[in-house]
Amino acid sequence: MDQEFWHYLDHLVSTSQVEIDRPKGSAHPRFPDLIYPLDYGYLQGTTTVDGSGIDLFIGSQAGRLLDAVALTVDLEKRDAEIKLLLGCTEAEMQFALDFLNGASMRACLVRRGSGLDWLRSRRSVRRFQPEPVPKEIVQHLLETAIWAPSAHNAQPWRFAVLASLEARVRLAQALGEAFHQDLLASGVSSDEVERQVSRSRQRIQQAPLAVLLCQDLTVGDSYPDAFRQQYEHWMGMQSVALAGGYLLLAAWSEGLGSVWMCAPLFAQVAARQALGLPETWQPQALILLGYPDKIPAQRARRPVDEVAVFF
Repeated sequence: MDQEFWHYLDHLVSTSQVEIDRPKGSAHPRFPDLIYPLDYGYLQGTTTVDGSGIDLFIGSQAGRLLDAVALTVDLEKRDAEIKLLLGCTEAEMQFALDFLNGASMRACLVRRGSGLDWLRSRRSVRRFQPEPVPKEIVQHLLETAIWAPSAHNAQPWRFAVLASLEARVRLAQALGEAFHQDLLASGVSSDEVERQVSRSRQRIQQAPLAVLLCQDLTVGDSYPDAFRQQYEHWMGMQSVALAGGYLLLAAWSEGLGSVWMCAPLFAQVAARQALGLPETWQPQALILLGYPDKIPAQRARRPVDEVAVFF
């Protein structure tokens, strides 16, 4: 529930415009001696108990991730509020807290937790709300994904962004046909084949957004022997996967859920042809994205002692 609370706030932030109405250095309207240490404003289109938008402080960190919330009580106004702190360093959070504890106000800070806690909070989300993902957020996700490391800095990733239902339907049908044939060849019953294929198609079509991760085969070093050339190809695949991982985490930071699907690996030609992609774009994975219908429960992980050896 704790992570779901923060994720709902992330959703509000990512789908609202920020209005700065009291810039850093300006005076509080009721207490002229109180000078705002950071830009201060509110989320447009949101509402608090007093009818105004949700207040927030904006720090100096790029990305403006939600770092903490301040719980405030104002004896003069006789109210209690929540204020968001976005993109704030530890020092900036302390500046905001000191400011909020001036005059008739008192406040305490609730931090989100460490960066590792945030990383551990990500879940694979398979059911989404129908709300579309804004174009500017999609652009931001891709701009973040391309900062992933890659072998030789070759940056072999390519992204086919399926924002339209028509594109998702075409890809779902192509992957479904290949999946159907693979299941039949594996001896799966006809009824079970139809159930699995239908579920896969619906999952792709119902997601508000999908990104097909591809590897550009023209990128990378060339070797005269097949042995080294195969490893070069694998390094490219690893690089594409890293970009996909960045995309998953960037989506989570924007209040979006996502899930990684390996289906395109089993139907690379069909996936490429369904979208009319260049022959040099080799599909590697499909990432479904959208605002979560529900945040899944945490699933257990193997202890470190089972998956690591130390020398």
